Amino acid sequence: MRTTLTLTMLLLTALASVTFAQGSPNPAPPAQLTFIVEKMERAQSEISSPNHVVRDYRLSRPNSAKVDSYVTAEVDFRPPGKYAVKKHSGSSIGEVVVRRILKEEVDMALSIEKSAAAAVTRKNYAFSYLGDAVLEGHSYYLLRLDPKRKQPELISGQAWVDKQSFLIRRIEGQIAKSPSWWVKKIHIELDFATTQRMWVLSSMEAVADVRCVGPQELTSHVLDYGTASVVAAQIGHEVHAPSPLLTVAIPDLEPKHE
Repeated sequence: MRTTLTLTMLLLTALASVTFAQGSPNPAPPAQLTFIVEKMERAQSEISSPNHVVRDYRLSRPNSAKVDSYVTAEVDFRPPGKYAVKKHSGSSIGEVVVRRILKEEVDMALSIEKSAAAAVTRKNYAFSYLGDAVLEGHSYYLLRLDPKRKQPELISGQAWVDKQSFLIRRIEGQIAKSPSWWVKKIHIELDFATTQRMWVLSSMEAVADVRCVGPQELTSHVLDYGTASVVAAQIGHEVHAPSPLLTVAIPDLEPKHE
């Protein structure tokens, strides 16, 4: 989403390793794939998500025990939308970066047009069935995601879809379009949890390959969340309001001088 390159800011524009067993090497029949995707879209349209979330953010180099910046922040997605940094340590850039990310999150969550353009639906993706996948001991449908547009909010990769709820459990891949010339590519992993009829973006890990600097990592985890509110509304077969996935904002940041 930020001569000194504020590399951490660039990494934050993105807003691990998984072992899965692919069961069926053959593509799903068109009718089966359509069934899975339709059920997935409907599940997203009917689920609730928290309207108030508290998260932590850590900025560092991949595989490094040192955290360059640590930030705790909260965001309220109810109109008119608001956010606040509650605690920060390490590099001061962390607070600046998180504020910019939260602003983008709120803007996206409050915009039906922006949310619809980033949703995991047939409007934005071409899907293909890769087989059954095992994640943390549970079996999922594994779908290939191919964005229909080069857009920073879309991900080229894979989605693990729960066989009972048809909600997405994990998305992993690369951002379809880098938000900045300085960032060559961004690999991202998003994990979701479902509790008490709420679908929550529980954690995120992103690694950005930044020109002249090298790889940088951003991780985030949900610490707490508030009362649920229905944030997804369905019109026809399209989701036209924010879901937990859609609030993963990737601002177009440029390096700035300190």
